[in-house]
Amino acid sequence: MAAMLHPHPLVISATPSFIAPSNQNEPKPIKPSPTESLKNCKTINQVKQLHCQITKKGHSHRPSTVTKLITSCAEMGTVQSLDYARKALDLFLEQQETKGVLFMYNSLLRGYSSAELGDEAIGLYVQMVVQGVLPDKFTFPFALSACSKVVAFCEGVQLHGSIVKLGLEGDVFVGNSLIHFYAECGEMGYARKMFDEMRERNTVSWTSLICGYGRRSMPKEAVSLFFEMVGNGIEPNSVTMVCVISACAKLKEVGLSERVCDYIGESGMKSNILMVNSLVDMYMKCGDTGAAMRLFDECVDKNLVLYNTVLSNYVRQGLAGEAVSVLGEMLRQGPRPDRVTILSAISACGQLSDSLSGKCCHGYVLRNGLEGWDTICNAMIDMYMKCGQQETACRVFDNMSNKTVVSRNSLISGFIRSGDVTSAWKMFNEMPKSDLVSWNTMIGALVQESKFEEAIELFRVMQAEGIKGDRVTMVEVSSACGYLGALDLAKWTHAYIEKNDINCDTRLGTALVDMFAKCGDPQSAIKVFNTMARRDVSAWTAAIGAMAMEGNGERALELFDHMLKQGVKLDEVVFVAILTACSHAGLLEQGRNIFVSMQSVHGITPNIVHYGCMADLLGRAGLLEEAANLIKCMPIEPNDVIWGTLLAACRTHKNVEMAAYAAEQISKLNPQRTGSQVLLSNIYASAGKWADVAKVRLELKERGIQKVPGCSSIEVNGVIHEFTSGGGDTDKHLEKSHIELMLQEINSRLRDAGHIPDLDNVLLDVDDKEKEYLLSQHSEKVAIAFGLISTGQGVPIRVVKNLRMCSDCHSFAKLVSRIYEREIIVRDNNRFHFFNQGLCSCSDYW
Repeated sequence: MAAMLHPHPLVISATPSFIAPSNQNEPKPIKPSPTESLKNCKTINQVKQLHCQITKKGHSHRPSTVTKLITSCAEMGTVQSLDYARKALDLFLEQQETKGVLFMYNSLLRGYSSAELGDEAIGLYVQMVVQGVLPDKFTFPFALSACSKVVAFCEGVQLHGSIVKLGLEGDVFVGNSLIHFYAECGEMGYARKMFDEMRERNTVSWTSLICGYGRRSMPKEAVSLFFEMVGNGIEPNSVTMVCVISACAKLKEVGLSERVCDYIGESGMKSNILMVNSLVDMYMKCGDTGAAMRLFDECVDKNLVLYNTVLSNYVRQGLAGEAVSVLGEMLRQGPRPDRVTILSAISACGQLSDSLSGKCCHGYVLRNGLEGWDTICNAMIDMYMKCGQQETACRVFDNMSNKTVVSRNSLISGFIRSGDVTSAWKMFNEMPKSDLVSWNTMIGALVQESKFEEAIELFRVMQAEGIKGDRVTMVEVSSACGYLGALDLAKWTHAYIEKNDINCDTRLGTALVDMFAKCGDPQSAIKVFNTMARRDVSAWTAAIGAMAMEGNGERALELFDHMLKQGVKLDEVVFVAILTACSHAGLLEQGRNIFVSMQSVHGITPNIVHYGCMADLLGRAGLLEEAANLIKCMPIEPNDVIWGTLLAACRTHKNVEMAAYAAEQISKLNPQRTGSQVLLSNIYASAGKWADVAKVRLELKERGIQKVPGCSSIEVNGVIHEFTSGGGDTDKHLEKSHIELMLQEINSRLRDAGHIPDLDNVLLDVDDKEKEYLLSQHSEKVAIAFGLISTGQGVPIRVVKNLRMCSDCHSFAKLVSRIYEREIIVRDNNRFHFFNQGLCSCSDYW
């Protein structure tokens, strides 16, 4: 080892240039000795040159020389300099010297810790103890800092034990180091305990705990401790302020942020660039972009970090145009962009679908050698996909030297965004390794493509592979369950979320409320809603919608009023939900008032959906002329849906002339919509206008339009069974014979109860017996029969149908609910029907 430190003969006589006199003729200043010059060294080569001179003079083994050598190398903080210092220390120890050894160890520990070489620092501390060198109060802060860098919790706890044994736990600097260590290891309970037991605290003590809370996703505790700190008269420093401002940014609470800013103004604390950067980030994350940009514009020494903060926040908020504007200013007069800047710029181009600017960014990446960064390549893949340049995105992927899971996920997301689910599936199946994002992306794609059963099946495969779902997964799974109307599966999904402690934030809570509502369980929907810690307008909309589906208009209005008192900002969707609730419950005046208040009170212009809700509300009340005038006079061009609403009202109130007019408008707007023609034929049949019935049938036949087959599904023991009108699926079902026998029994008991099939619902030219048989094969009747033989007494039967329920099936379900004493819930394409004891929640209007 000694040989490694002996200087090379060729450099012994050389005088380092940085200590050579610049002018021989001038009076020579007192030249420091080589030992004294060690502290002025900037590079390891300079240290080695001086060390050669010191060795030549025979002073290399003096404790003071080795101490200064180690100190200089430690302050340099490079791997090479620290390695050289370690060799110097080991060579010194070989000579059994003890004077000044503790200081040498502490200097080298500090160097290792500063360079984040935690493992080397821990090894050095162990060597120190083995050598019999007793640590002091300066040793432990450096050693604990090293443990923090590599999260060496066990080693840090042992250090804590040594501190107690040596009686150093009362030293404020050692105590601060322990707080920082426990906080960095995520053990905030121990950090707080250490803080509470300190007899003396300074600003660093408070700051260490505040920063620990802030970094460990406990921002509320960080802000609370800050106000406790200033309340105790402890003056914070700039580090404290940066930590607490960052905590406010995480909370996104404007009120707390303003209190912190007020303190800065009142205390007269001078802001530095780090504080300005944190404040700008906080304001932007809290949604006050104006305040953030005022600070940004007033800052005279904008640095790269500040520009990147503004750019990344603009991109995160979807304000790509503003990001490009700031980028332009930066290119004109600011610092040179780095990879963080370019990452934001590429993302902004993707949001704007600006491939030209995106290619300019791509060129900058290539010119500056940034293509080796995975994040940059992933952003370019995403950008090109959003710009519709799939081939270019694939070329970027192919040229990547390190194709990560994130890279493949970027391609999958791009394929899905462009509607190429096949390519997404191919990429997903070919992935050598997938992560949770990969699974979430594919499950979301299946839900987006209305392949709900496949989405649930993929989630089950994901579980079988041992991958635990997160909040994003469960939002998609909840959506799939809601569309399927599978209540058992919905309950399992909710239980899975609770069992696995998945964070049920506002978005997931809203998805669960909507899921239970669509599964016909409004009570569970409201139960979830009541447990939500934070509710935005979407959550309130889902809860109001749940009450609307149940036909509970009064409760929907209560929720709406409560939402207004909470000061929630309303949107267009919530008015659709409350107007639907009023319509389903027949609350005419309340609906009128809410519709008028949209523009006059809330400044929201009604769209065609809102007018459709009003047409439905007026139609239910029998005000057909007013409904027709509303449609004709509204400032929006009517569509086939709103005329269909009027047509349904005409059926209920038997207004044949207006029904014919509404059907004519529908035929002009959407000739392929067969449901309206079927409904018109039913209206003619009810009025005894058989010639008109025949005319409608002939028109349908001549146009070659076929009615979409009715399809109903029912979930039993976690399995979804589907049935199609006409008996096709029933013939293949394992319970075929039992279903047919059950249908025969039901029809027999219904006839005994006085039920007469409504043959007007069959638009085929067949005899009445055949019509009766065809009616008996309607999909919801088959599903109800299967539910009766497959579930226990008292268990509700839940059916989901793709079309509007016909009047005969509606009467059928009412009577079955009374005769068999079963609650039957049917979700058709219009609304929910809750049948109980011979009555329906829709009051026979749907």
